[in-house]
Amino acid sequence: MSEYKDIEFKEVERKKKVRKKKNYLLRFCVFIGIFAAAALFLSSSFFDVKTIEVDGNGYYDAEEVRNLAVATTGNNIFWGGDVSTIEDNLLKDPYFEEVSVRRKLPSTLIIEVKERTQIAAIVYGEQYVVIDKDGLVLRKSKVDPKITLLTGFTISKLSAGEKVEAEEAATLKTTLTMLHAMQNGDVYFKRIDVSSIVLRAYIYDTLVVKGTAKQILSGLESGDLQKVINNLLKSDTTRGTIHLGEHNYMPFSPEFE
Repeated sequence: MSEYKDIEFKEVERKKKVRKKKNYLLRFCVFIGIFAAAALFLSSSFFDVKTIEVDGNGYYDAEEVRNLAVATTGNNIFWGGDVSTIEDNLLKDPYFEEVSVRRKLPSTLIIEVKERTQIAAIVYGEQYVVIDKDGLVLRKSKVDPKITLLTGFTISKLSAGEKVEAEEAATLKTTLTMLHAMQNGDVYFKRIDVSSIVLRAYIYDTLVVKGTAKQILSGLESGDLQKVINNLLKSDTTRGTIHLGEHNYMPFSPEFE
């Protein structure tokens, strides 16, 4: 009787194991089926890229950004387009400081960029070397970029995507700070000549500010120079010289020197 019960018990256990194996197999097949269906759905034309949006651009328009990124529609949004390649393509251009690409389901790629801002151009021979506030070379042009021109620097390094280097390193550093202060202070210099210790910052071709880089910077940061310039512009004065001295002393001479 005991042997019979043992045989019966073993038979029940065997049937349970067979049922478990069948359950595992069924679950596996269901999982594979769901996975295959999901992969097929995600690969469908429903998820093909139809729109590429650009956000944060200023210097380049949206179409130019898309062209530089080599970003095209028609590819699958998940695995038909290489997001990292789009980012790498844009970061080759010095104007782009940061780039990120994100997906907006079902069919939109959004390229988000942070651009460097051109602040001045160094006149170098017959070229204009456009730089940002840190002195990074953004581009070279043979056409006047219509921003503040810097003349008188002795350039030792001038490569796109790298910081410009000049023999007058201290003056260059102060001039860059001065340009930043100029923008913040709502003042515009047409041209700045640094060929001597006393800089010449031109408001107009015949209206100039004369002083060292530190004196001009001090005048901009204090706001005193802006006041003098604004008073002259209000009286339609377009010719003369503003002399900067110590302690923001700023006498004006109607003679252009």
